[in-house]
Amino acid sequence: MDLLQKAQAEEWFKDPQWLHLGQYQKNIWGRFSSSVVSEKFFLSPQGKNDPAQELLATLEALTENTRRVSSRDGRFSDPVACVFPARKLWLERKSGRLLPSPVCERFARFQELLQAQALTYVFSSYYLNNPASAFGHTFLRMNQAPSARDGEHYELSDYGVSYAAVPVSQNPFVYSFLGVTGLMPGAFDITPYYYKVREYNDFESRDLWEYDLNLTPAEVEMAVAAVWELLDVGVHYNYFSENCSYRILSILEIARPDLDLTGQQKSQVLPADTVQSLYRVPGLVRRVRYRPSVRASFQARYQELSVEGQKRLRGFAREESLTELTEQLSPEEKRRNLDAAMDYLDARYPKEILRKEGKYFFKKEVLVARAEAGGTSSFLQVPTPSGESPHGAHGSRRWGLGGRRWEGDSLWLLDMRLALHDLLDPSDGYPATAQITMGYLGVSWAEKTREWALDKLILYDVISLAPVDDFNQRASWRLKFSLERGFENECTGLCRWTELSGGSGVTGIWGAGVTASFWLRVTGQASSDFQGDHWRLGAGPALSFRWSKDPVSVLAEIYYRYDYRTRGPEVRQNFLGAQWRLNKSLSLRALLEDLHGRQRAEGRLLYYY
Repeated sequence: MDLLQKAQAEEWFKDPQWLHLGQYQKNIWGRFSSSVVSEKFFLSPQGKNDPAQELLATLEALTENTRRVSSRDGRFSDPVACVFPARKLWLERKSGRLLPSPVCERFARFQELLQAQALTYVFSSYYLNNPASAFGHTFLRMNQAPSARDGEHYELSDYGVSYAAVPVSQNPFVYSFLGVTGLMPGAFDITPYYYKVREYNDFESRDLWEYDLNLTPAEVEMAVAAVWELLDVGVHYNYFSENCSYRILSILEIARPDLDLTGQQKSQVLPADTVQSLYRVPGLVRRVRYRPSVRASFQARYQELSVEGQKRLRGFAREESLTELTEQLSPEEKRRNLDAAMDYLDARYPKEILRKEGKYFFKKEVLVARAEAGGTSSFLQVPTPSGESPHGAHGSRRWGLGGRRWEGDSLWLLDMRLALHDLLDPSDGYPATAQITMGYLGVSWAEKTREWALDKLILYDVISLAPVDDFNQRASWRLKFSLERGFENECTGLCRWTELSGGSGVTGIWGAGVTASFWLRVTGQASSDFQGDHWRLGAGPALSFRWSKDPVSVLAEIYYRYDYRTRGPEVRQNFLGAQWRLNKSLSLRALLEDLHGRQRAEGRLLYYY
C-alpha cells in the first residue's frame, strides 16, 4: 500500500497534530476551517476548509518533489519540502518513511540562525498606556545551547517568536473595531531577544516572566519548523480570542499535540490565563525566572545606596547636577551613585535615550563620569517580587452572588465579569495600582416586586494609579463607560442611565500599603428617566484611599460633583468597600454607598476562575 492509500485508509487528516499544523478549527456545524488567510499556505484548492484534501495534496507534492511555492513577496521560489518542513517532518514520523529531501538553503540558514535547543514561554506584564497590551503579552523564546566556552546560556542572543495584528489603519477607532471584530490580519514575527528586552524591559518598563518548558529535542525541532511555515503567511487575528497568546499556544500544540492548551482557554483568551494553563500540564514548566524592568532595576539599585547616597540621588532627579551627586565622596560611593543615576535616566527617559535625543546626551555625560571613576560596578541582584507572578493570579473571570439593602428594599444580586481585575480584588499576580474591568454584567431580583432588572453593565473601566515621588511625576488617570441603575440627580425613583466618565489625579503612598489619590473627575450621563434635560455633564474633585494587606483590601472614595443645567446641581457620593480573600478562587466583599442621602449596603460571595 502506497502512502496516499495508507493516509486515506487510516484517516491521517484527523490526527490532532495535522490539524494543528494547518491551524484548523471546527465550527459549531462540525466543519473545519483554517485560520490562515494566505492562499499560498494551501496546496489544495479546497485546503482551507478540507484538511483531508490538503493532506493528500501535501503528500503528493512531497513524494513527487517537483512542485515549487513562491514566497508572499514573490522574491523566492522553493520546493514544497522547503516551504513546509514541519508537514514533511510529521509525515515522515507518521509513516516511518523518509521523503525526498531537496536542498533547502533558506530553511537551513533559519535553523542555523536560531540554533534552538529549548523553548521558553515569556509573559510581559500589563501596560495600560497601550490598549493592545493592557492585558499583558506573551511570546516564545527559542533558546540556544549554552556557550562552549564557559557553559553559560546567554539569553540575549536567543530569538523571540511573537504574533501580533498587522495594522491596516492608523486611525485608532478603525484599528480597535477591526481588532475586536476579528477583521484584522495577523502575522508571526521573529526578533532577536535583546530587542524584546529593550522594548518591554527598557522602553515600556515592563517586567518579564520567563517559563522554561520541558520539551524534547524532537518537539523543539517540530516547533522551529512550524514557525518557519507560518512566518510568511497571514493568520486570522482577534483581540479577544485568536490573539498573541492563543497563537503562541498553538505552536506548542504542534510541538506536542497532546497538550490541548488552546482548548482549555475561555472565549476571551487572556495572557495570564494562558500562563496558568501551562501549569495544568504536570512537568511542562521546568523553571520560572524573573527579568526585572529598568524601573525595577533602578529601585533595587536605589535601595542599595546609603542614606546620604539616596538623598543625593533624589537631588539629582530634581536638579540633574553631576557635581552635587558625586562631590566629596569616596571612589566606591561615587561609582554607586553614578550607576544609580544611569539606571534612573534609563527609567525616566527611555524614549529619548533610545532615539538618541534630549536626555540621551546628558546620559553620555554621566557615562563619561562613570568611566573616569573607574572600578567595576557591583552585581545587582533584583529580588523576585513576591505575589506578582502571573501564574499565581486569580482567574480572569468572576461570578458574584449576594444581596443588597436599598431604601428599605431587599434585592438578590447576580453578576459576571469577563475580565480582569479591580482594586478590591486580591492583588497577587496583578499590578497593585491598576484596575482593568471589561464586560461586567449585573442583574438583581427584587423581593417586593418579584422582578429581575438589569443592575449594571460595564463595557470599560480602567484606573491607573501612578504614585508620585522624587523619581516619578506621572499623573494617575481613569476612564469608564457603563450603563448604571440607581437614585441619580433629578430621578423621581430608581432610574437607569448611560455614563461616560474619566479623570486625572495625583497619587501618593502613605505608610505601609496605603495609597491616596486626589482626582479631578468629569462625568457625562444620559437617560430618558431624567427630568427636564435627558443629559447632564458634571465635574468635581474626588479623594480616594486604598489599603491592602493579604487577605484584606479596603477602598474608600469621596466624590463631589457639580452638574451643569440641573435644578439640584450638587452631588455628593461616598463609597466604602472591603474584601476578604478566602482562597485563590473565593472572596467575600462588602460595599456601602451614600448618594444624595440614600444608603446602599450589599455583600457578595465572589468566585474567580
